[in-house]
Amino acid sequence: PLLVDRPDAAFDGSLTLASVFPTLGRYAGSGTQSHRGARLAVDELNARGGLRGRRLRLLEYHTGSYFVDARHAAELAAGPDGALAIVGANSSSLSKAVAEVAEGRGVVQVSNVSTASDLTWDPLTGQDRPWVFRACSSDEELTRLLAGFARSHLGARRVAVLYEVGRSYSAQMARSFVQSFADPGAGRVVKELVYLPLETDFRPQLRAARAFAPDLLFVPGSFTDTSLIATQARALGLDVTLLGGDAWSNRQLFARGGPRRPAFHVDLCAPSPDFAARYRAAWGEEADGCRAVLAHDAVLAVARALEQLGPL
Repeated sequence: PLLVDRPDAAFDGSLTLASVFPTLGRYAGSGTQSHRGARLAVDELNARGGLRGRRLRLLEYHTGSYFVDARHAAELAAGPDGALAIVGANSSSLSKAVAEVAEGRGVVQVSNVSTASDLTWDPLTGQDRPWVFRACSSDEELTRLLAGFARSHLGARRVAVLYEVGRSYSAQMARSFVQSFADPGAGRVVKELVYLPLETDFRPQLRAARAFAPDLLFVPGSFTDTSLIATQARALGLDVTLLGGDAWSNRQLFARGGPRRPAFHVDLCAPSPDFAARYRAAWGEEADGCRAVLAHDAVLAVARALEQLGPL
């Protein structure tokens, strides 16, 4: 397991929280901003006197972008390092690995932007996971909103869905969207197309989409994949409206050229100007989407819960 640097967990009387996010690999950009949002919340709480006279301390686990990395960090945090709660992770696949540890150890986990519906409940038993929470909507809720937007606002009847088959976020978003949108009896049909992780040539799938003649192309993938898809679709003459999920939230989206038509995506929040200003003052740059602000909110949720316990 890849752990960049294990934090010093020596007990100093503080209330210890852990943030588990990747800072290397595919999800590093989102993970770095998530760590910063959590740290900003802890700093602000301590500046106001902490919780019932006790300071908070954040142990930051900077991991790789693979589930074994997240699980290893969670085992350290919930075990010998003594964290009261874990904030993380940003990818659903990583968060599920953390959830296994959280449930096994009886330690609260709050993810900021993991949308997988089966993160907070066990699909085998149908029961909620009592230790696992998130600060965002589920993919089922997001795709229900997207499907409604596609029907009502965009007037779509034929939708091509192009998703990454090896990524749970992308595959689950695609599956939920198809279930919410498709209704042949009402004239709404869907064509599903897939690509593999790290694939960069989407032209075969886009030619198949062009033959389908869709009103809309739903791409529940990362901003990097979507940017390439938009450029290649335009080159192939596939003039179609693009629709996406919260993973599009990055200022580099369409930086090298976008689609001819307006494109739309859903996000997990509307960050307040006040938070954006505080983040900018602390880190000297803008935060993308909701990773930082919802990691901040996850820490505040844990802090509120600790306050409700009475004298610590």
